[in-house]
Amino acid sequence: MIFSVKRFRARIKTKAFQYLRCGAKTATFLFWATLYMIVMKMTILKSNVNTPVKDWAIVPDNYTKWLLQGPVIGDDEPEITDNNVDWSEPDNATVSELDMRAANVHAVCKKRNLASQPINNKEFFVDHTHSLVWCNIFKAASSSWLYNFNILGGYDKKFLTKTRQTPLMLARKKFPRPSVEELKDAVNTPGVVSLLVVREPFVRLLSAYRDKLENVTPPYYRKLARSIVAKYREKAVEIFGPIKSFGPTFYEFVSYLIDKYKENDLTFDEHWTPYYRFCSPCAVNFSVIAKVETLARDSMFVIQQLGLGHVLDRKVRDRRMRLRTVMNKSRDGKNTTALLKYYFSQLNIKMLNDLLKIYGLDFEMFGYDAKVYERYVRK
Repeated sequence: MIFSVKRFRARIKTKAFQYLRCGAKTATFLFWATLYMIVMKMTILKSNVNTPVKDWAIVPDNYTKWLLQGPVIGDDEPEITDNNVDWSEPDNATVSELDMRAANVHAVCKKRNLASQPINNKEFFVDHTHSLVWCNIFKAASSSWLYNFNILGGYDKKFLTKTRQTPLMLARKKFPRPSVEELKDAVNTPGVVSLLVVREPFVRLLSAYRDKLENVTPPYYRKLARSIVAKYREKAVEIFGPIKSFGPTFYEFVSYLIDKYKENDLTFDEHWTPYYRFCSPCAVNFSVIAKVETLARDSMFVIQQLGLGHVLDRKVRDRRMRLRTVMNKSRDGKNTTALLKYYFSQLNIKMLNDLLKIYGLDFEMFGYDAKVYERYVRK
């Protein structure tokens, strides 16, 4: 069969277009597939190389894990980020307030006969070189001061922005857990600053609940969440109606805490253990009681007292090193007060009073007011 030249050219043009379109699709697919494999190799696959298998049946503790997802409800107030900070003497009002905080802790310890309480030395970091002692409380500026201790321990700022190792594990390599004797000796050494950072107790409690139990949780907390739901869901449904969430409601979580306390079981998880039990402030004479609510100012005082401004001055700018929340904001951008009203409205006045039997000492010892919650609870 003989084709005309015009018809032959038209057929060639049509097939060439189809081949080019198919080739373009293939090239696009290969490009994105290659890019995907490169990203996987640099992130997930790389992180799995030579990684020991984690036994999730083991209860997590304050020394072998670190919260990587970032704090909730303003876990940390932003630190000083200006490289031209004037490390001058603190004002008299700051000094006076810090003195009053320390004096109040001492008075409450004496009033409650807690001066002889045992020391939980495992939570402390002791930096002999820079004359600093700090007790690490999760959900109370822990990320900020862990970064500071890693700098004081000699890690390069650029290394800290790139490493996949957790800040807590890095810090423990430089500052192992002290013995009780070492801790006492350090705290009582002239010139040493002993630091405790606290936070409004119920804000911290709600922060821990939302992060660990409310939604998607690590396997250990998932198991705890299931046990709480199994025990308290029926009663919660009677009060609130059908509940669709996998995790426990705040009502169920508080019921769980209250029952543990009534059973004289005070082995609370580190994320919601009361301050007075966690850092032993009645047995350790902290010279500085800092608060998350005034963290930048209080941290500046400690840094100035020890002359560490030139060491901790942050010159490396990296998004990974920025604190991931702003005070009074949650991870989803909601105001802290609105969140407190929402969650505490699930409780009644009796539950609030029972909860204060657990955390009331923290409110009293560190000068926080719990009366506001009486307006939030169910009537």
